[in-house]
Amino acid sequence: MVSDPIPRLIWIRPRKSDNSLNYGSRVHRMSLFDQKAQTKFFLFCIGMVLLCIVPASAGLEGPVVDALSYYNQAVDAAGQGSYEEAMNLIDKSLQIQPDFYLAQITKASLLSQKSEYSEAEDLLKQAEQSHPNNAFVLAAHASLYIETGRYKEALTAAEAALEKDPTLVEAWVLKGTAHGGLAQYEEEINASERALQIEPAHPQALSNLKFATESLTIHQNKTGQDGAEKTPLSIPVVLAGVLFASVFRKKM
Repeated sequence: MVSDPIPRLIWIRPRKSDNSLNYGSRVHRMSLFDQKAQTKFFLFCIGMVLLCIVPASAGLEGPVVDALSYYNQAVDAAGQGSYEEAMNLIDKSLQIQPDFYLAQITKASLLSQKSEYSEAEDLLKQAEQSHPNNAFVLAAHASLYIETGRYKEALTAAEAALEKDPTLVEAWVLKGTAHGGLAQYEEEINASERALQIEPAHPQALSNLKFATESLTIHQNKTGQDGAEKTPLSIPVVLAGVLFASVFRKKM
């Protein structure tokens, strides 16, 4: 079994705006990409900032090294936009090391990019069976649920991830996003603030905090209440292009 590294997960999740309510963007705006490009743009090719370099454990050799090598090649291929090649390489990695959860998460994200959500979810369930206490697998579940609009399930998964690792900043971001999807803006603010306690400059946490604060103000002004409503005022909260899961890079 491949020993667990300490990866960093990154999600970029733009949300469609409701101009009538001046919701704005869920994340910081990416001027280089329009809405359609954002929806299609997979997190592997966001740029080198999404490549997390993690040293391989000492003493790895033989098939395990081969699995990691194919995994690295898959990350490189996806980073260049060659998703089919990336899928082929990830499959080779999993043929050698079927319980390699980083490869399972990566394949699930490739499937999700093709809107094959059922297959992605099945793969994450397999990863959870072999790594039941893994916060990253649970967080990947949360991100997939957010992408498919299953906010209550996303919230449960994000909270489970935080029970395993309360320092996982992206799990706090996902928890906040799930609360936002349920129009629970006060809770989203709290989760975003917890994320920022861990990483003060985290862009998604900052954007979530801004979005939730503005949305809470709008709802309070429209309802005359002190708390946020439990459902959106006019349109459902829609995530325009959740790029779920994460990029992990193991350097041999």
